[in-house]
Amino acid sequence: MPEASGTQTPKWAGRPDAPRVARMSSVALGDVALEYVTLAFGLVVIVLIFWIGYGLWKESEVSRHMFGWRLLRSSEWDVPKQSYGALPFIYGTVVSSALGLILAAPVAIGCALFLTEMAPRFLAGPIAFLIELLAAVPSVIYGLWGFLVLCPWMQDHVNPWLEAHFGTFALFAGPATMTNMLAAGLILAIMMLPFITSVSREVILTVPAAQREASLGLGATRWETIRRVVLAHARLGIVGAVMLALGRAIGETMAVVMVIGNNPQISASLLQPGYTMPALLANQFNEAYTDDVQRSALIEIALILFVITLLVTAAARGIILLMNRRDAASSSKAAPLARVAMPLLRWAVILAFGFLLLTQVLTDVRRHGVQGLFGPIEAVVLVYLIGASADRWTRNTKLWNPYRKVINAIGHLILGSSAFVACLVLGLLLGYVVAQGGHALRLSLFTQLPAPPGEPGGGMKNGILGTGVLVGIAAAISIPVGLLGGIFLAEFRTRRIGGVIRFCADVLNGIPSVVIGMFAYTAFVLPVKHFSAAAGGAALGIMMIPTILTTTQQMMLLVPGALREASLGLGATRLRTTISVVLPAARAGIITGTLLALARVAGETAPLLFTAFGNDQASIRLSEPISSMTMMIYRYATSAYPDWIAQAWAGALVLVALVLIVSLLARIAARNRFALR
Repeated sequence: MPEASGTQTPKWAGRPDAPRVARMSSVALGDVALEYVTLAFGLVVIVLIFWIGYGLWKESEVSRHMFGWRLLRSSEWDVPKQSYGALPFIYGTVVSSALGLILAAPVAIGCALFLTEMAPRFLAGPIAFLIELLAAVPSVIYGLWGFLVLCPWMQDHVNPWLEAHFGTFALFAGPATMTNMLAAGLILAIMMLPFITSVSREVILTVPAAQREASLGLGATRWETIRRVVLAHARLGIVGAVMLALGRAIGETMAVVMVIGNNPQISASLLQPGYTMPALLANQFNEAYTDDVQRSALIEIALILFVITLLVTAAARGIILLMNRRDAASSSKAAPLARVAMPLLRWAVILAFGFLLLTQVLTDVRRHGVQGLFGPIEAVVLVYLIGASADRWTRNTKLWNPYRKVINAIGHLILGSSAFVACLVLGLLLGYVVAQGGHALRLSLFTQLPAPPGEPGGGMKNGILGTGVLVGIAAAISIPVGLLGGIFLAEFRTRRIGGVIRFCADVLNGIPSVVIGMFAYTAFVLPVKHFSAAAGGAALGIMMIPTILTTTQQMMLLVPGALREASLGLGATRLRTTISVVLPAARAGIITGTLLALARVAGETAPLLFTAFGNDQASIRLSEPISSMTMMIYRYATSAYPDWIAQAWAGALVLVALVLIVSLLARIAARNRFALR
């Protein structure tokens, strides 16, 4: 009997082994579906990078048409005249970030060397664990501490001393203001300390122990081994870590906006206020909501910031890639490039500092005569020259070995001091938050809405509810994308597109939160003409995706290949193997990465200023503006009301406790999992 029209008989329908062939066809379809579905979610990362760039480019069209390249050259930012120039903000961003890096990198690298090369195990483990936990402290907490504690202390003690002893130096010319470029650089340095220390420590731990033992066996001191073997092997990785920290510092918003002074001027003195691009976006966004030209200029500044951080992040990843290639094969192109690039960088730094020091010495001599040769800067130069001369004079003499022992002791002292300074600064910050927040903590903080300005009482109920809603939206968006994209990178890592996805995930992870916030404003707020919890949650979700994706990939790659082979050998498909074997084995690590991502976005403020906007009511509707604890802390900390400031400290304590507890539990779970392997 002929079959009905419109149907098609499978080719294998009349074969004796038709059931087995049908089953194999279903298996093939399942494996193909796994590959292409996970690939689609992995491609979301690439789409987001281009979408962010295109969105910012499109919405800055008015500014680019009116000002062109003049926006980058002009120093005038006059809203009434609609004349906009970004030069003071670019200058402030570069100077504050560079200053923070100069202050943080030596201390952080010294701390990492102390923990890996000198500290006993019972001391190194807890200190490293504490530093890793402090890396998760939200930036608004650093800004709160910097604005209310660090800046007043510097104004009373540090700034007068710098003016008295280095006032002739252009970098420290007075009169000093309480919030200034130096305070911004210092707070950025404190924020970068945990990150550079943690990453540098991981890089240093990759140096083979045999190289250390060989150096010590040949008679080298511990300091000589560190300087000539450990640092020589790990220097590219450390430089990559420093550049990644620089990318984060360039995009830092909330901490800087509270301590830099926010004055669009270009001054050589670090004791004068400045302005950064992220701070400008945070401060002037509200008034630009109804002004198309000002809004377009701000979005163009966000585009400039996006390009800068994109280049810095790409350069950092390139350096790390060069290090990996060098380790994989000594004949690769990484080694020659490193031999050329590193000396050039070193000599550039030496020449820059030499020029500044020579200029200062000549200035002191011209103003004070012979007495100018005995100032603090001159004393530093004299000590350096004596040390360099002693190294040459004592070589090949009887004093050489005693000199090496003295230098070894000095090296130990420097590294130990670096670790002490890092722990002291971070401990003071955490201790002050605990002391001040504990004093102001009360039950009404969790049960009441904010009181009117100047009136006692009130709480942060709306901020606590809002934080939960925003984090929930972010998790709903990011977990499926990050999980499935990570599965593709782990299970189909031989595909060429996987390298592009991994690179874009690294780039997306390095994009400043303020830029993601501006993008979310152009993509989710402007089309509907109102702020909402959904827009805020989407911005946070974009920030979570690269963390979850990378963690999923790494945890799945740690699953032994024998488990996959055994499952496939028993007849299971790749789809079944992935769902029933690989994912359960990597589940604890994936949950750990997800918790860390949630802890990070729970402390974000900048992207919510452009999307969620804030709400004094306990609203949980996705289509309405919503508040968060971080936005309330920022608002209260910068107010003139003592009750609000006290609540800011209490809210900071709650937020820090939440973030640290989540981070602690996640890391303990991960370590216990690896200990059982």
